[in-house]
Amino acid sequence: MSGSRWGSRFGGSLVLLACTLTAAVGAQNQIGLKPDEFALMEAAYTGSLESVQRLVSAGVSVSAADDENRTALMWAAFNGHAPVIGYLLEKGAEVDTRDGNGRTALMYASSGPHREAVEVLLENGADVNAQGELEGFTALMTAAAEGQVEVVRLLLSHGADASLKDKDGDTAESFAAQKGHSAVVDVLRNRREPG
Repeated sequence: MSGSRWGSRFGGSLVLLACTLTAAVGAQNQIGLKPDEFALMEAAYTGSLESVQRLVSAGVSVSAADDENRTALMWAAFNGHAPVIGYLLEKGAEVDTRDGNGRTALMYASSGPHREAVEVLLENGADVNAQGELEGFTALMTAAAEGQVEVVRLLLSHGADASLKDKDGDTAESFAAQKGHSAVVDVLRNRREPG
């Protein structure tokens, strides 16, 4: 995982997220999971659809969550594993479940170059304008801050509101500008200009 993903403002959120699962190997109880639930999270994170299917078929709940309320859907979304996302949603995973900071799977997926994963979530009813409870970030802000041009375009085409502000008054465009993502700034500016 790139160290810049979710940047400094997003750092308290997902920069350490990927390390959490790796560091938790053998310590499932420390993150509030039973061994089979942990196995589901790990399989979702690595994109092992076969393992996810086997575990769900064996009765592991797709709604299982760790002590930060992160679900297998969120882990799969973070790494852009669209087939796993689709399967979990088909099996009853809630598309807009929020983690301990109020983030949704769509926000997780939007932090990387995961256009297909974002599309699967949107097609399954993900709230494109949901805002995290901690900072007020949206999926569009996340994608813009990480320079994910194609994800930004996709979110906009599904009704993402570029005028939304986080708790500090920043918009998707201001995040993109602060990070030097001029292509994203251009997409956002052209979106709101007439003609």
